[in-house]
Amino acid sequence: MGSSVKGLIVAGYGGHAAYAFAVAKEIVKLDVKLTILLPKGYEYLAPKFKGLGRLSFITLPRKPLEPFYKSLLRWPLSFIQSLEKLFEKYDFVFATGSNFSIPPSITQFFMKRIPIFVLEDVNRFSSKAKAVSATQKIGGYVLLHWKEQLQLYPRGIVTGPVYEPLMYQSRDEGYVLVTLGTLGSKEVFDAVVNLDLEKAVVQTGDIDPLRYARRKPKWTFFNYHPDLHRWISNASVVITHPGTTAVTARLAYKKPVVLVYTKRHSMLYPRRDVELLARKLNATFLGNVNKESLIESLEDAKKLSVPKYPQGSLSIAKILSSIVNE
Repeated sequence: MGSSVKGLIVAGYGGHAAYAFAVAKEIVKLDVKLTILLPKGYEYLAPKFKGLGRLSFITLPRKPLEPFYKSLLRWPLSFIQSLEKLFEKYDFVFATGSNFSIPPSITQFFMKRIPIFVLEDVNRFSSKAKAVSATQKIGGYVLLHWKEQLQLYPRGIVTGPVYEPLMYQSRDEGYVLVTLGTLGSKEVFDAVVNLDLEKAVVQTGDIDPLRYARRKPKWTFFNYHPDLHRWISNASVVITHPGTTAVTARLAYKKPVVLVYTKRHSMLYPRRDVELLARKLNATFLGNVNKESLIESLEDAKKLSVPKYPQGSLSIAKILSSIVNE
């Protein structure tokens, strides 16, 4: 493939940014020039994509779990900023499925007829993500992690699970890593600090870590860390929520994983979907989080073998290159 091929990757935030990073790492190996679109307000993601392409920022239409009425002014702003991208030539758009994907995907498809590829969420088995469904309806190609997702998209393309690549050698330094994403989970953190663990590392997201750090002064607490891979790579077990961190910890770093399901997750995914994800990853599912259930789940997770799947990011890179070359 020649270096004249150009792609627009709509990265988004959180797990969507992880999908984008995984695919970008593979596609640049095929000598594709990338523009990577990130949300304004999430500039801390920029170092993650350093060296993979030119970075650009537009407004995020709707924040996680935000009431729709609060986003009404940001939607038109995001579309206007997406129109500015029409002055640049792209051969494909790879979107990662959040509402952030919608304005640039729609403008590129309708104004320039650029082929759109959109990735469904790794957790979706019984219902479609709204952004992915909307992109499909305008003619986008839907990429899927699992064959079970063909029930949602009979014409979808199964690539294998997409997760971030190995960044460090996997070792066991004897601590439990707890990471519940941007929003965190007081329910899980309250149970975790009751465990009699010598060492633990806890990422609390938007929740203030000080209330927990006072109870466990020998543990490590932080809101966010620019290099979460380092903490994953050296953990004994990872307690996390449904999403790309769970898949990366399990499939890239071969870590035992406890997949927790809380009231907050019930707003996003049905319980049966998360239970199926746990089975796909051969991870422990935990729906009732307390001290006793955590202890049991940590021990059970260590007994499970790591499953093997095709690497989704590599499959997607090959798909994009073959489509572009046609």
